[in-house]
Amino acid sequence: MKGISCNSNVLSDLPIEQAIDVLAEYGYDAIDVCLEIAPPFYPIPTPHMSPNDDTAKRERVRKRAEQSGIAFAALNAHTNLCARDPAERQANTDFVAGCLQLAAELGAPTVVTGAGGKNAYGYEKWFMDWAVESVRQLVPICDRTGVKLALESGSPPGCLTYNIESTQKLFAYEGMESVGILFDSAHFSLRGDCPVKTFNTFQDKILHFHAKDGTGDPENIIFPPLGEGDIDFDALLAAMASANYAGYLAVEYEAFAWDFPRDYRQVLPAEKAFLDRLVAKHW
Repeated sequence: MKGISCNSNVLSDLPIEQAIDVLAEYGYDAIDVCLEIAPPFYPIPTPHMSPNDDTAKRERVRKRAEQSGIAFAALNAHTNLCARDPAERQANTDFVAGCLQLAAELGAPTVVTGAGGKNAYGYEKWFMDWAVESVRQLVPICDRTGVKLALESGSPPGCLTYNIESTQKLFAYEGMESVGILFDSAHFSLRGDCPVKTFNTFQDKILHFHAKDGTGDPENIIFPPLGEGDIDFDALLAAMASANYAGYLAVEYEAFAWDFPRDYRQVLPAEKAFLDRLVAKHW
């Protein structure tokens, strides 16, 4: 295990350089940089970076992280790679391509995105085919830059991949062999899959981990602070440690969407303390 990272969405009110400094202050090892422009929650965090950022900003951010001792664990770049409209789908694919290049320049090993969602009527196979077609455009960029692409399965209705079975279906396609998985414990749990079973099923493909708690069901999703949902993180991290999971544990705090505390001065130490206790126990 490399260390503990944090999705910068919880620090969206701060410039990226200050967000990096804050994570260092609270003892985090790395940052997951938020690039997303339309996440499915409110208030919508302002993305910290963009594929359109100029060379000067990229270099400034890279140096600030180096000076602060903060690594780039991943760039979060969710979009819809299986959008029904071809022009929208291509624009989304181009966005991820730009994120891969940005990751290479920052030194981030992974870009996280999702296969997307069925945003119009159509057969499931069409959306699967479109998602794979988009990913196949991105694989050569991964090969050239050395940055890995990790796909995340989601729990809301309409997600193309949302549980073990649908995720296996996507990764059975030819051309998906070099693509990895972003494992978010909450999404699989909300869709009825045990997180330990999910990790054990995909452990050889998992590149990055979002530590997020969950409760409810796909029509009543709640992502509370760590330790306040239904996930047995003690059992999950024990399984991950036993399997020698070699990536980061990334806090992904979205609980503010349900009116849980949003002040990072309260959130960051509490989320890290929860993980620190389990890391000390199992690693």
